[in-house]
Amino acid sequence: MAGISIKAAGKANSRVKLPSLFAGSLVALCAFDAYAADVAVATKTPQVKGEASPAPRPPAPMGVFGADMPAKGKFVIAAMPVFANLSGQLIGTRSVSSQYIVATVPWFVDPTKTVRLVPQNIAVASQTGVLSYGLSDDLAVFVTASIIEKRLDALTFRGLSGIVPRGRSYPGTFGLSDFTTSAVYRIYQDEIHRIQVNLGFAYPFSYDTARFDLLQPDGSVPNIRAFYGMQPGSGTFDILPGVVYAGNIGKWSWGVSYRGRLPLANNLQNWRFGDLHEFNGWAGYTVFPGVTTTFRVNGTTQGRISGFDREILGRATPTNPAFYGGQRVELFGGGVISGKLIGLDAASVAFEAGLPIYQNLNGPQISKNWQAGASFRLKI
Repeated sequence: MAGISIKAAGKANSRVKLPSLFAGSLVALCAFDAYAADVAVATKTPQVKGEASPAPRPPAPMGVFGADMPAKGKFVIAAMPVFANLSGQLIGTRSVSSQYIVATVPWFVDPTKTVRLVPQNIAVASQTGVLSYGLSDDLAVFVTASIIEKRLDALTFRGLSGIVPRGRSYPGTFGLSDFTTSAVYRIYQDEIHRIQVNLGFAYPFSYDTARFDLLQPDGSVPNIRAFYGMQPGSGTFDILPGVVYAGNIGKWSWGVSYRGRLPLANNLQNWRFGDLHEFNGWAGYTVFPGVTTTFRVNGTTQGRISGFDREILGRATPTNPAFYGGQRVELFGGGVISGKLIGLDAASVAFEAGLPIYQNLNGPQISKNWQAGASFRLKI
């Protein structure tokens, strides 16, 4: 769903030389990094021999991309399981019942008829692998790949009209989701503050034509193409721009960030998700060395789906491209624990869980209940 923050990437209509795009961006960033390094040599205060290295900066929350970077010449690998749940229907900020929807909401293909199927619950589970490498003190590259599973509980109503339920069905989808490459460059740093920019690309390697068996108003259970939000991938090539500011004094740390996801064109099925803009603000407190607690406010805004897939036309709310996107504000709490506490200096564990406090959805659309995840990291 557009309301699900775990997004996917897939095939784009236009033929784009993806490796060339990423390589060109990386070469440009490397060249700028080399120039900045030359300037820094003339302006940086040299470290006195024998002087202790500065203490490591407190880590950012798990859900913030582009704040933490691997050291020069070091790899970091991470495994990130994330789980989310959605239920209940919103039109804007107003909660509505399934019976109200099937009695009043027109089918977008034929407005003289109403929809006959409403999602009741969606469970989402994703597993993401991350590989990052420090090319220099100020430049790092990241590669991510994900698989995702979505399970739907759908309520179907009987006949062509009315509010009498026919029954429920429980279809699901599974497949490759996001594959991205990104570069993060630090443009400023002092003892307290740092500013970093990032640029990434999401590639069309995922699956956007998944099918499932779904109960119909007449009692049949055909195998049909899954709804837009139930597809493992979006099938588009996306640009991922971002910027991060972070600071720390003593045991306290804080920061703000922005990251966008901007599809370049419709996929081969003639649709794309709306532009996604994500904002974060956070604070952290290091209880003692190796244990940092975090609090994060996350806000997202996303447009409706553009275009439509001719095989996703059933009389259900999620088949309407206009019933995707909206605004959401969520609160997350979490922490980061260093493996140094048990003698594993190269390892760390991060975790985070949160709930939405505000949702204004293009709907009727299923709303989000909660999200939780963890990250297991190893420095090489």
